[in-house]
Order: sequence, then C-alpha cells, then structure tokens
Amino acid sequence: MTAPSLSLEIFLYFGKLWDIVFWVLSFLVMCWKGYNLPYPDGAYETEFALLFIYLLIEPPRLFLGSKGNKTLTSGPLYASIVLAAYVLFMHIYYVAGQTFITRCDYAINVISIVFVSAQSLLALTQAVEVSRTLR
Repeated sequence: MTAPSLSLEIFLYFGKLWDIVFWVLSFLVMCWKGYNLPYPDGAYETEFALLFIYLLIEPPRLFLGSKGNKTLTSGPLYASIVLAAYVLFMHIYYVAGQTFITRCDYAINVISIVFVSAQSLLALTQAVEVSRTLR
C-alpha cells in the first residue's frame, strides 16, 4: 500500500507561496518594461497576456497535484503533469524568448523552473507508484 508523498506536498505548498511572489514580481517588472523599453508592435501585449494565462493554469495544476497525492489517484497527478508542460514552456519563454529579459526576469523564472520541474518529477513518481499498487 502506498502513502501520500510528503515531499510532493511540501513542494506544492511552497510552490503556491512562490507563485504569488513570482506573479507579483513579474507583473511589476512587466509594467516597468512596458513603460521604459521600446517594444515592437504586439510583443508587449503578448508577453503581458501570457502572465494572465499563467493565472488560469497554475492554480488548477497545483490543486490537481495536491488532490491526486492526497487521494492516491493517478489521474489528477497526470493532469497536473500535462498542465506543468505549459507552465514550463512559459517560464522557458520568459528566460530565453522574451523581447527584453532583465536579470530579475531571469532569476525568478529559473527559480520557477526548478520548482515546477521538481513538482512534476515528484508527481510522476507518485503517479507511477499509485498506478502500480492499483494493479
């Protein structure tokens, strides 16, 4: 019989706290960049919109990961991993593909990549373990 993963739950909990810090810092940096830097047409709006799409995807991802871990069901854990793919893409875009990348952008997104990667790997190991015990 398997048990909920304490490591996964700790990473999800602190990931929620970090997400608040990440979003507020990203919002402030984006506002500063929009005011002070010469963006090409449409680029600023696209990058700013991604920040709000993040708000629609990240809370359900964390909820599904926590729910799957606590209830020992692999479906929500796999759904969390699928949503993590978009979140990782967004963070990688903000590190490497943005029009203007500040040191603050780089730092907060690298921290976020580490959090999301660790959460995804722990969720995957938990989902595989839960799937094995249900057979």
